[in-house]
Amino acid sequence: MIYFDNAATSRFKPKSAIRAAMRNLKCSANPGRSSHEDAIQAAMTVHETREVLCDFIGASHHTIAFTKNCTEALNLGILGTAKLGGHVVTTAFEHNSVLRPLYMLKREGLISLSVVQPTKELTLDLNALEKAINEKTYLIAVTGMSNVTGYAPPLRKIGEIAAKHGVLLLVDGAQALGHIPLGVDEIGIDLLCGAGHKGLHGAPGTGFIAFHKNVFVNPLIYGGTGTESDKLYQPSMPPESLESGTLNTLGIASLLEGTRWTKKNEQKIREKTERISSFLHEELSRENGVDLYSVKGSPICVFDVRSQDNAAFTDALGAEFGIAVRYGLHCAPLIHKAIGSEKRGLIRASVGYNNTLKDAEAFVRAVHTLLKRNPSYST
Repeated sequence: MIYFDNAATSRFKPKSAIRAAMRNLKCSANPGRSSHEDAIQAAMTVHETREVLCDFIGASHHTIAFTKNCTEALNLGILGTAKLGGHVVTTAFEHNSVLRPLYMLKREGLISLSVVQPTKELTLDLNALEKAINEKTYLIAVTGMSNVTGYAPPLRKIGEIAAKHGVLLLVDGAQALGHIPLGVDEIGIDLLCGAGHKGLHGAPGTGFIAFHKNVFVNPLIYGGTGTESDKLYQPSMPPESLESGTLNTLGIASLLEGTRWTKKNEQKIREKTERISSFLHEELSRENGVDLYSVKGSPICVFDVRSQDNAAFTDALGAEFGIAVRYGLHCAPLIHKAIGSEKRGLIRASVGYNNTLKDAEAFVRAVHTLLKRNPSYST
C-alpha cells in the first residue's frame, strides 16, 4: 500500500518508539501507584516525556497533562477553562474537536461565540479576528495548521493580539506539530493541544495539553490519581488532577522516543514533506478536471475531481492502485462551507516521512489514469 493518510495517523514510527512500546508492554506497571522498581521506572518515563515535550515545543512555564488524543486535550482546554457569560473567538478553519465543545457551550447559553471567516484566498483576516474581541472575551481558539488546506495561521501575530487584549490563546497543534515550529513561549501560547500519533510519530491513543502554570484547568474526568487518596474530592494540583485513572504508559513511552526522533530529524522531515507536497501540487495543477485547495509545500494536498463523485474516485485509488487517501469533510465543516465543498467533500493526500517521490509519482499516474479512462472525470 502507498499510504498518503498521515494527517489522520502517521504511518512511519521510528524503531526506537517501537522498541520503547514493546519494553513497556513486557514490563507493564502503573506509574505513581506503587513503590516497586517497575512502577518507579514507569513514573520516570512519564515525567521524562513531559520534559521532552516541553523542550520540543519551547515551553518553559507550562505543565503537560496526558490525554488519549488531541480531541480530549482540546475538550479539556476548552471546557476546563470555560467562563460563564464569557466570549470566545475562533475561526472557520477549526476541526470539530474545537467547534463542537464551543458550540455546545454556546447552545447551553454558557458562552457567546464569534467565528472568523476566511478571506477569498482562504487565509485568516487578522483585523477581523481582533475586531471580534470584546470586553467579555477570555479565549481565542485557533488551529496551528488546517487539516483541510494545510494553511498555517500567523500564530505569532495572533499571540500579540491575545496579549494586547489580555485573553488566553489556545492552539490546536494536531497537524502543526512536527511540521512547523511552535515556540510556545515566543508566540505566547497559553494552551497547546497535541496528538502523539501524527507528526510526533508516537503510538495511537496518545495526546497532551500543555498549559501555562498561571492557567487553571478544571478536570473532565474524576477518579483515582495516586495522590491525596484520603480525600473524596479531586486533587487540585496538576498534572495529576487532570489524569484520573491509569495512563497509557506504553503509548507515552513510544511518544517519548517519537518526539526525540522528530526533534533530531525535524529539518529532514520538513524538507522531505515539502518536496513531495510541492511535486503533488505542481503535477495535479496540470490535470484538467482537478481543483486544488491546499497550500503548496504543506503536508496536506486537498483537491476536488470536478463533475465526478470524489468518494468513488477515492475508492478507485485504493481498490485499483493500492493508494490510501481520505475523502470527505475531514471533521472540519466550516472551512468546507467557505470553499463550497460541504456537499461534495474533498480528497486529501497527506504526506509523511514514510512517503517518497516514487510514491508521489505513482499517485499522480493513478489520478491521471482515472481521469483519462472516464471522460466524466475531466469535464
